[in-house]
Amino acid sequence: MTTLGIPQPALITSPATSPGWIVERTDRVAVIARSSTANIPGPDSWQERLVDALTRFRASGVTVVGAKRVHADGTIFSMGEFVVHPKGFHHLGRGLSGHAFRFPEEVDVIAGGVMAVDEVAFDAVDGEDALRGELGAIELCLRLRARGGRCIAVPEVVVVDARSPRPRDEESKAFEKRWGFDWRAADLDRLRACDSGSAIRGLLWNVRLHGLALPFEKYEQRPAMHWKNYAETPVYRQRADHLAKLAAQHFGDGDVLDLGCGDGLFSHLLAMAGMNVTGLDVETAAIDQARSKCASQIYPERSPRFEHSTGGPLPFADGSFNGVVMFDVIEHLPNPVALLREFQRVLPPGGKCIISTPSWQYGGSSDPVYHLCEYTMEELTRQIQAATDMTIAATGTIGGVYRDLVVVAQRPGE
Repeated sequence: MTTLGIPQPALITSPATSPGWIVERTDRVAVIARSSTANIPGPDSWQERLVDALTRFRASGVTVVGAKRVHADGTIFSMGEFVVHPKGFHHLGRGLSGHAFRFPEEVDVIAGGVMAVDEVAFDAVDGEDALRGELGAIELCLRLRARGGRCIAVPEVVVVDARSPRPRDEESKAFEKRWGFDWRAADLDRLRACDSGSAIRGLLWNVRLHGLALPFEKYEQRPAMHWKNYAETPVYRQRADHLAKLAAQHFGDGDVLDLGCGDGLFSHLLAMAGMNVTGLDVETAAIDQARSKCASQIYPERSPRFEHSTGGPLPFADGSFNGVVMFDVIEHLPNPVALLREFQRVLPPGGKCIISTPSWQYGGSSDPVYHLCEYTMEELTRQIQAATDMTIAATGTIGGVYRDLVVVAQRPGE
């Protein structure tokens, strides 16, 4: 049976209740599945389809191919996984219709389901040893990538398997000691600083995500754009006022850091609500505009002050602020993990941060020029919790003409 001339994918069921793996070798290929999938029902051809896919891609350096994974209801659980990524560990396409991804996708790793691995490459990285534990498939794929191999998720085989790795703390710590980063939330700046001869450098393969950042010229091209939108566009003004009101509810009249303050509109709105605001941004043009616009305003308490950041650690002492806001910023960052950890440092016990960002949409972006990565709510909350010890205090969305995610996270109290 075919659809649009394309053979239907081989559909197999994988309960995946055990962390163990079974390896079967055939025709210069190691076919790998969880031990619970050794006798799974399904078409006899699924192994052949994986092997055929690997054979097609071998010439371009592909050493492992894995199946698309779906939930029992047919929605996508994963089209492969990313680990060394601005969003940290996440399942590509999670929650989309099962019809999405009709073509292969290159990813960091294949974390579960079934896969086929080039036998020579498998033995070269001691694949049998790599497959131990919950993180076995991730470990195997990273070893292959470190040697120049590539990982591809293909739609020819679909596995009903909705299982994320759940390693014990000891396994996660051993992984971090071995690779130098947390498998859930890699600090990309640390990886980029590795010696060029290090095996870890082989994990920085994606030019779009790991290459040099392009110049950010938004404030030179559109001076004081947020102020203009606030003055001229009612729906934008309503959204901005909503975020400022949310900050007032959580921070009261405390000291607040507006991180990535841009041209200062949100710093202005928070100061008008009585907060003592410090705005910080790496863009000199943005800071100049923020200072200029706020200099002519009259505030109930203190005027916001603005500082230029050169990147890296925040230039503030531990526990300096009652609250931190980062409105429409995280989607621009090449390494959010480092900044999230700085949030935790500059907040006191019980302090909160509020993050807003456009929700990820398949095949599109609200700003394809300047947005590096957009998030799903699951990805955003997962990264915050993986990178810090903060808890998620509240989540919400802003709809209408917008599709924003809003998360309030809090440091544990004393």
